[in-house]
Amino acid sequence: MNVIKRDGRLIDYDKSKISDAILKAMNHTVKGQDIELAKRIAQEITDGIKETVSVEDIQDLVEKKLMASKRKDVAKEYIIYRDKRNIARGRKQYDIYMDIVNAVPNDVTRENANMNADTPAGMMMKFASESSKPFVDDCLLSEQSKSFVKNNYIHIHDKDYYPTKSLTCLHHPLDYILKNGFRAGHGSSRPAKRIETASIIGCISMEQIQNEMHGGQSIPAFDFYLAPFVRLTYKEEVQKIEELLDIDLKDLYDAEIEDYIDKPLNGLKDNERYVQESINNTARRVHQSMEAFIHNMNTIHSRGGNQVVFSSINYGTDTSPEGRCIIREVMKSTYEGVGNGETPIFPIHIWKKKRGVNYLSKDRNYDLYKFSCQVTARRFFPNYLNLDATYNVHEDWDEKDQRRF
Repeated sequence: MNVIKRDGRLIDYDKSKISDAILKAMNHTVKGQDIELAKRIAQEITDGIKETVSVEDIQDLVEKKLMASKRKDVAKEYIIYRDKRNIARGRKQYDIYMDIVNAVPNDVTRENANMNADTPAGMMMKFASESSKPFVDDCLLSEQSKSFVKNNYIHIHDKDYYPTKSLTCLHHPLDYILKNGFRAGHGSSRPAKRIETASIIGCISMEQIQNEMHGGQSIPAFDFYLAPFVRLTYKEEVQKIEELLDIDLKDLYDAEIEDYIDKPLNGLKDNERYVQESINNTARRVHQSMEAFIHNMNTIHSRGGNQVVFSSINYGTDTSPEGRCIIREVMKSTYEGVGNGETPIFPIHIWKKKRGVNYLSKDRNYDLYKFSCQVTARRFFPNYLNLDATYNVHEDWDEKDQRRF
């Protein structure tokens, strides 16, 4: 015969465990032990079992047998002992729950940097999280897996999400979303046409995906993806001048621009002045958009209104004027901080370092690389990814490829 343990394991039936438990209960009574009664009850229960039985069923039978005997005092102590054991088994979970209720700062309540476990929504998420982990251990993991975890051979990351079968960390296809739009909840978003819209769609789309999975999202080529909207924004600024002065400046739409840097207009006339004014206004709008992007990534909530989006952005290798503008302004905004100058937690910035692009003094983006070091010294970001490492080098890399990212 087999016995089903509380965690679902099957073990061999052993009637001596029944008599031992009864004798322990008898030790807490005035009359003391009655070995013969304990053995008799154990044998009667054994004779009545014909198939696999659970631990709980056996304990129920012991209670009934004791209540039917002359030793009801033992039945009382056995019930009390059984209740205490149940409480003890749940004590660790109880302590965890109370830490959540009392907002005690520990490994449980501070498990995620992007979750505030002090809020009602945060508490509910932590309750759900800590409740699902024992379920995973007891019901979903094999004995071998549990053994490996116990002995620290493996670690189950985000074990609380194990039952959901959700995706974990992945790249976010922001270029596709900005070009085609997307549907979220009960509404849809049209493709972006200017830098402000692109920034907002980037935030909202990442928030939406965060609600449908666990783990974080990374935008693999933030500079390349947003660069086209810098030029579109520049065209808008030229069109504003056209409308204001009632003149035709279409020849300036595709003007060759070295860099989008805000410069004084003193001494500039006609088209040269119009181009620089449009560049100045574009750079300011890009800066505000990057500022909004970072602010939203640190304040917009996902997953039940409690977590900010676990996000990262990669940049540094777009050498176009528009790409450089995105890189420069997102780093400026990070350097300045959010709100009252606080260091933003998200998105995590990752600078992609590459010889011939941004690492040597002769490289086009070397000036931005130097600025990135200043930003890191003050704000911890960006981190650095070495594209020249042997395991990152790819034979298809071509600096002239518009999609080299």
